[in-house]
Amino acid sequence: MTYARFLGLFVVLPILFLLARYRRTLSWRGLAPLGLLLIIVYAATSPWDNMAVKWGLWGFDPERIWGVKLGYLPLEEYLFFGLQTLLVGLWARDRLERALAKRVAEAQKPVHAERTLESSEVSP
Repeated sequence: MTYARFLGLFVVLPILFLLARYRRTLSWRGLAPLGLLLIIVYAATSPWDNMAVKWGLWGFDPERIWGVKLGYLPLEEYLFFGLQTLLVGLWARDRLERALAKRVAEAQKPVHAERTLESSEVSP
């Protein structure tokens, strides 16, 4: 299996599913934190991943990648950084929204205090 096919099946398809499922609640404002997270992920991951490939800690089969490289990494590896971050970010955002909505709904429920009736409150 090529790296691109792996990304398509196991990362892009789940992203498309999440986008379709939550299309009504997604907004650019809600997705903005993912943009910042993507910047952090690329800044943190690219240098050490490039060094690991340069030093021979791991590599990529030339027959399973497109052949376009940025530094020592194939383009698919950079796509993986961003797409995986997007996938987890969309899933986590949805889970957080659900948890917050549940908390708000519970806070808005009327409180029913249970108590025993006094003898004067009970009709004979």
